[in-house]
Amino acid sequence: MELGCNGATFRPTISLFLLLNHVHHFASLHPQFYPCGSHSTKDGHVVVDCKHRKLAQIPKFASLAVISLNLNENHISHVKAEDFLDLPNLKHLSLEWNCVSDNPTDTSWPSCRVDIDPDAFVGLRNLISLRLAGNSLKDVPPLPQQLVTLGLELNNIFNISKPLGTPKLKQLLLNKNCFYANPCYRPYIIDPAVFQDLPELSNLTLSNNNVTTVPPNLPVSLESLDLRQNKIENITKESFAKLRHLRHLNLGWNCQRCDHASDPCFPCRNNQPLTLHQDAFLDQNDSLLSLNLQGNSIRKLPRHLFSRLHKLKELDLSSNFLAYAIRNGTFFQELKAIVSLSLVYNYEPEVTFPELVLSPSVENMRSLKHLYLSGLFFRILSERSLAPLLHLPRLESLDLRMNSICDVSLDALRSLSALKKLDISQNRLAFNPCFSTCQSLPLHQTLENHHTHTGMPAEAETRYQTLGNFHGTIPSDAKSQYKRFVKHSDLNHILGKCHGPLEDVPNYQRRQHRPEFPKYIESHNNYKKSPFKTGQKHQESHPVNSAPNRAMQEPEAALNFSMWHFKKQICSKSLHFDLSQNNIPWLNASTFQGMGNVVCLDLSYNYISQTLNGEQFSPLSSVAYLNMAYNRIDLYSDKCFLETSATLTALDLSNNEFHFVMKGMGHSLSFLANMASLKVLSLANNHIGMRMSTIPNSTSLKYLIFSGNRLDIMWNSWRNQYLHFFQGLTNLTYLDISENRLKTISPEALVNFPLSLRALRVDLNMLTHFPWANASVLQQLCYLNLSSNLLSYLPNTNFDLRFVDLDLSHNQLVVIPKAFLSRAVNLKNLRLNNNQLKILDIQALPVSFHGKQYENRSSGKLALHGNPFTCSCVISQFAKFLRETDLYIPYLTTQVHCGFPQSLAGVSLLSVELRSCQDMYGGVSYLCTSLLVVAATVIPLLKHLYGWDLWYLIQIWWTGHKGHSAAQGNVNENQFDAFVVFDTDNKAVREWIYKEMVMRLENRGRWQFSLCLEERDWLAGVSCIENLHKSVYNSRKTVFVLNGPSGRAQTNGVVRQAFLMVQQRLLDEKLDVAIHVWLDPLFPKFKYLQMRKRLCKKSVLSWPRNPRMQPLFWNNLRVAIVSDNVRSYDKKVTESFV
Repeated sequence: MELGCNGATFRPTISLFLLLNHVHHFASLHPQFYPCGSHSTKDGHVVVDCKHRKLAQIPKFASLAVISLNLNENHISHVKAEDFLDLPNLKHLSLEWNCVSDNPTDTSWPSCRVDIDPDAFVGLRNLISLRLAGNSLKDVPPLPQQLVTLGLELNNIFNISKPLGTPKLKQLLLNKNCFYANPCYRPYIIDPAVFQDLPELSNLTLSNNNVTTVPPNLPVSLESLDLRQNKIENITKESFAKLRHLRHLNLGWNCQRCDHASDPCFPCRNNQPLTLHQDAFLDQNDSLLSLNLQGNSIRKLPRHLFSRLHKLKELDLSSNFLAYAIRNGTFFQELKAIVSLSLVYNYEPEVTFPELVLSPSVENMRSLKHLYLSGLFFRILSERSLAPLLHLPRLESLDLRMNSICDVSLDALRSLSALKKLDISQNRLAFNPCFSTCQSLPLHQTLENHHTHTGMPAEAETRYQTLGNFHGTIPSDAKSQYKRFVKHSDLNHILGKCHGPLEDVPNYQRRQHRPEFPKYIESHNNYKKSPFKTGQKHQESHPVNSAPNRAMQEPEAALNFSMWHFKKQICSKSLHFDLSQNNIPWLNASTFQGMGNVVCLDLSYNYISQTLNGEQFSPLSSVAYLNMAYNRIDLYSDKCFLETSATLTALDLSNNEFHFVMKGMGHSLSFLANMASLKVLSLANNHIGMRMSTIPNSTSLKYLIFSGNRLDIMWNSWRNQYLHFFQGLTNLTYLDISENRLKTISPEALVNFPLSLRALRVDLNMLTHFPWANASVLQQLCYLNLSSNLLSYLPNTNFDLRFVDLDLSHNQLVVIPKAFLSRAVNLKNLRLNNNQLKILDIQALPVSFHGKQYENRSSGKLALHGNPFTCSCVISQFAKFLRETDLYIPYLTTQVHCGFPQSLAGVSLLSVELRSCQDMYGGVSYLCTSLLVVAATVIPLLKHLYGWDLWYLIQIWWTGHKGHSAAQGNVNENQFDAFVVFDTDNKAVREWIYKEMVMRLENRGRWQFSLCLEERDWLAGVSCIENLHKSVYNSRKTVFVLNGPSGRAQTNGVVRQAFLMVQQRLLDEKLDVAIHVWLDPLFPKFKYLQMRKRLCKKSVLSWPRNPRMQPLFWNNLRVAIVSDNVRSYDKKVTESFV
């Protein structure tokens, strides 16, 4: 496989990756269909996609060319008769998931319903496909006569009594109208007259509908019938009589087996199995191809049930109780034409058989290719177990997952001549008596076997054990193993995975970005309920869900360069053994004896912890793919995998971090120099960061996945021994160094990448800088992925960038300089989505994106969604470019939104009327008038709010300029002890001042004070400001009495100005004279009071509501008046206000 650009040769893998990414499905944007997307077909017809546009009503389109309209996943509640009048040639209409049926168990779904006018669809004379799933419909709307496909899934239709009036209907989809998640609490009923009016019906789905019996009078034209997950208890001779064209029948999960159900389970009465008449399929003897009887609690199959089904190819009997029937039943001899047989999860409850026993009649299935035997639970797979399979000359695939197998006869498996795939994963195989769960050997016998398997001298074993490092295996050289433990050094914390969206990249599967398992794991762990899909062959495709349309909706499909991709390519037609997820602790050559024809071997998810010495895989003379992921492999020896060097093409060593994270242990990749055929290597998620062999060498390796390691440590500024780390891989074309916590890449590291490199992934790091000037050294580099980093700046410099594909998405870019891409003449795919771009100058795009001299510009792709564009006349040219360009722009009508101004945030950029910009004089006039309006509004408001403050500041400035004269009176000769400031308009406060404070402080007690009150002591005829000034400066303290509802003080101008004077006195005289008394029950959370209470607690008092506490309050107030506030400051406060 090779990758080339600018006319270079492409070999299958990467050529497909770039080709699929570049192809634009003859799409052309039609603004007249906004807010929907659209594309044209080869014959000139238009397909309109309005999926997930948050539409509340159907848009008004008028076009004779539109043949397909997708309105799925919107909020349309009413379909009117005139909505489709201007689309007379419409053939395919999808109006699904606009209102999912009410679900009492899920309150997240709103209660809603889609109303359809009686004449909404009848007038569409050319309509052949109508999809109405998930709309809470209670009745079938009137339909056009020429309709071929009708989808009514997941509605509330559970009684169809009138004919549909569609004699040409071939597909009727009615599943999930009445089941546990969409209950109707009654049997599902379809009048026989409905089927009599459908003479051409070929595909009928009635699954999940509470159907209790097979509907009578089914059309004889039926080819596919789905009745799974209903409540049918009996299949009679007449159930499918006269259905002589029936090819696919699904009766699964009617009498459900509940000890293995993943969903709510509904067994038949008294847990009885589904009753099958021996002649139930008599009329299908020459037609039935696939039959699903899964999950029906069947223990016994009627004799001759399958004997007349001469063309039956696929049979699913999984999740029943056929454990004993599998061991001694005779029904296998009736399946002479069967190709795929599923018997998974037919275990007997609480029973694990000693070994697998298959009925001798199995050998009669001479056409069998795929046999699924997972979940039968037995311990030994012996030669006797496999004896019946030796007579099956076409058996290609054997699935024995999840059976608790602890011992297997590989010799018998080798006798299956046609076998291409053997899956024994998820069992308990150890291939070592020390760890076998099948039997417990005596101690001396266990040790003898152990020495036999390791092939190691006793003295070497003793030497190694004295080191106290025995861990599941005995290395061949104990002394060299010991030397690897150098003195401890500090190893940084192991890499934690960075997070960020993954899209449109040659993606190595990452578990944290996918809620489900990766595909290559899912194929092992999640067995499909049925190995075949009933009725799929008969479902007619239509443009709404066609491949070109899906590409328009999901343009950023992952370019899959995972190990799963290479496994599929290498192993699809070769012998593949899957031994993953077992209990294998170490490997020996004896384990693989006789497996010379195995091309693919999966040993992932085991407990293998040993140093490989070039002997373990010696019997595997043909192995090309080897998966050792999720183990504890030690790669220190240069003889690792040496025995496979002639054939091994792909090697997965990901997630083997156990030895790499040990402090002080050295590591090596020197074995790569001996791997002459190795082309693909994954070292992902190994946390490689220290004590590695400096330069691994390989002339054959082309693909290296090095994600999830610690290049940030290896390329640390004071470590330069790893700057040439990849230089020895002279034939490398694809390098993935994502998720390495890189904050920058030094120019020295980049220029030392292999010159053969054509695809480089540096995404999901923390890069703030990239050495663009040095990227031109890699002259063959076509694909560069820098997504999901922290790049905020691109240089405004001309670089000789030869990229075909550049991914800068999910960064923090604010602007794209004009010169940056000016010489990127080969660039076809540019991803700028999910940045901080507000304005994009089209001159900053590559010339091939907007230059009219380029005839093939429609083959390019430009991703812009997820940016906060400024929707103003500044980007009018950019908006015009988006409307007119032939480039493929993903999510143009759905996610290319305005970010500014705030009033337009979230609005599609194409929906904004961007008028032509005004000339310069108009702009200046607008600015001037705007300033005048602001000034006329702000100046009076500021004068009203801060007029006195401004006057006061002017007075201070004037005094400082002309000179300052001290105020009359002396600070030490105070006329009053305290000036009491309060809201004189508040009657309650006034009453408290005169009846409580004055009486307590002036007339009672040992200390009697002289108080200054505004209404009593201010001089008449003197201005308010002069009286206030004298009161503040002629008083020892100023007491502010505050009260207000909801914790907010109500103050008049006097209180406010007094507070400012007190603050001024603090600045001028360094005297803190403020005392705050709060009368409200709740102490306010003003920052000033909170801070003052912390600084000087004595100066902030609250009036207690408990009468017994009031004497203490008056005492505290007297002390506050006579004491110096500054001396009472909290000593913990390092800086005071004075």
